[in-house]
Amino acid sequence: MYKVIENIDFLRPYHQLVCDILKALRRSSRQNVTYTKLTLKNNLISINPLFSSIVNRGAFLDNIHKLKDSQVDIYKEYGSSVRRYKSILNRKWNGRSKLNHTSSKEIKNVFIFFYENLVEYKTLNEAFFQNVNSLSNFRAIMSLNKVCPYCDINKINKDSVSVDHYLPKSTFPILSIYPDNLIVSCKACNESIKGENYLLPIIHPYYEDVSSYFTFVINDSNEEKFEIEIKMNKDNSKLLSEKVQNFLSLFKIKERYEIDMIGDLKDFRQDIRKRAYAELRGIARNRNITDVDIRECTENSYKEAIIQNELLHRAVDGTKIKNDYINQILQRGDFQSDIDYLESQFGGIGNLFN
Repeated sequence: MYKVIENIDFLRPYHQLVCDILKALRRSSRQNVTYTKLTLKNNLISINPLFSSIVNRGAFLDNIHKLKDSQVDIYKEYGSSVRRYKSILNRKWNGRSKLNHTSSKEIKNVFIFFYENLVEYKTLNEAFFQNVNSLSNFRAIMSLNKVCPYCDINKINKDSVSVDHYLPKSTFPILSIYPDNLIVSCKACNESIKGENYLLPIIHPYYEDVSSYFTFVINDSNEEKFEIEIKMNKDNSKLLSEKVQNFLSLFKIKERYEIDMIGDLKDFRQDIRKRAYAELRGIARNRNITDVDIRECTENSYKEAIIQNELLHRAVDGTKIKNDYINQILQRGDFQSDIDYLESQFGGIGNLFN
């Protein structure tokens, strides 16, 4: 639920690669509508000499040549989808390309081939990225020592992540290899929760900080079962709130948090109490402590926890909900359970450190 600020342009050469392929197709078609593989090959190399290293590799040329019978200007369709990607996310354009028509199944297959097979070509990666597996490196760069940008729960690393098509390739095949549509996430969010589903309009982690537009409200009156509500910021536009709500719904954040994060919140509050306890023991070395000391130490411990928690943002799970919980307690001055806990450690306020 945070804005991804790493090198999201790492896969940009793939976007250029697709553009060059589609340019070669357009050029070949304009030269002769029944163009041969040789014509296509020569145009590919003419547009980008780097193609010489992969043009004869595997099924590359065969797959590209399949697009010659398309009745659609694929270069135009791809450019339109890329330029209007944010409009799709905002539901201001339905993103429906002629390539999405069932008669264009072969075209869909080729675009999916771009992602599922072409990016694995060792020779392509060496030519365009100077390494043997750019997708693996992309996963490593985007996931090292971080939690998932969707759920903010699961720690991700290069060996246990998915590369998610934010707008699924089954519905938007033309965006199969568009870098802005590829997001590294935990396998739970991508494979178990989201899958091929999507909701529009929706906020996007490359463009916006999802966590900035809503607040978790925690009802902890029942210590056995906390309840979580989601409150949108008052200054959100109607569209923005709808985008955020769809994001939270798509990844089932409320439901998952009520299962997975309640124990963490309890432990987190317990840790804050322990910090207050340690500070009180320091005071007690010089004088008896009072109920005012308890309240001040408790409040200070909460404020310090916010600062420390912010430093761990994106590296430790649940920083958003933990800070919302702390701020809620501070705003309400809801420290009585903490005070009761601290008093219980020493047999009541009258006996504290006497």
